[in-house]
Amino acid sequence: MRVFGTDIHIVTFCFIVIEVVFFLYQLYYYLCWPKDQNRKYYLILLFLLIVKNLAMGLFPDPQYTNIPMVIQYAFTYAAGFIMASYFPYYFYRSYNLEGLRFHATYGVVLFLYLPFTLIFTTEYLVTGNIDNAIAHGLIIPAAYSLVLAYAMFRSVRKAFTNAIENHRYYEEIGMYCSVVPFVAIAFFPGIDQVTEAVITNAGFTILTVLFIRRSIIQARLDRAKLQAFEANETETPFNGIVDVMEQNIKVFEANMSLFKLTTRQREVVRLVRTGIPYKSVAEQLYVSEKTVQKHMEHIYQKVGVTNKTELMNKFMQNQ
Repeated sequence: MRVFGTDIHIVTFCFIVIEVVFFLYQLYYYLCWPKDQNRKYYLILLFLLIVKNLAMGLFPDPQYTNIPMVIQYAFTYAAGFIMASYFPYYFYRSYNLEGLRFHATYGVVLFLYLPFTLIFTTEYLVTGNIDNAIAHGLIIPAAYSLVLAYAMFRSVRKAFTNAIENHRYYEEIGMYCSVVPFVAIAFFPGIDQVTEAVITNAGFTILTVLFIRRSIIQARLDRAKLQAFEANETETPFNGIVDVMEQNIKVFEANMSLFKLTTRQREVVRLVRTGIPYKSVAEQLYVSEKTVQKHMEHIYQKVGVTNKTELMNKFMQNQ
């Protein structure tokens, strides 16, 4: 069943409608808090998926006689390639997977865009057969998708080592499951629109569940910070609350730099400052509770204190 006289199947159209509504919903929250980088990366991925679904549904279609068929194919595959190339970048930035740095910044250009563009353009210009040009152009990108999948597997495995040791597999398994559909698509370029839409959006649905879970955890942390702040609200005039908060944060961050805390130590201290227990800190950083305790011991030694209260007081003072 097609919609609006186009080649968009009703299934693809339903996915598009749902994704547009969810995009606007998430965009509202991002505009309320533009510093939420994870939401920004997610919004970009969601936007690219919407464009891909539209391109996949609309093109190629012979009824658009004013648009050359080669341009229609180019737009369709460009939308797919851009979304696929952003996928490793999303994991690299959202989950801090350093093992994906090369693939997220250079690999997709060298082994995805460049081979397809050169092979497709050359063969199409020589033979004029667009189907063969596409099939041959996808050989190297398809092979590279396996390399990329392996790199993602290793990076995720490394990042979640401590979580695995504590038998918390859900997020790791979810990330693997979200990758599989995108890799599989590369090996079946000729599948029908509905099958491709279901497979692609299934992977994205898993990503969305992971994103919502992380958003809930972050919201709880923000709530804990707010409650800690409200405890001192009676001592501070309302119109000076924002200024005091910003000043406190600047002093706090400056002191962490002064005492030369590492990036991981700073992450631990920021979470500890909210008042949550070490177990919750460990869950946020995907490490064991024992690891958090070790970090705190090293921090105490660096700063010259013996407990959390002394540490927080030290970091809130102008040195």
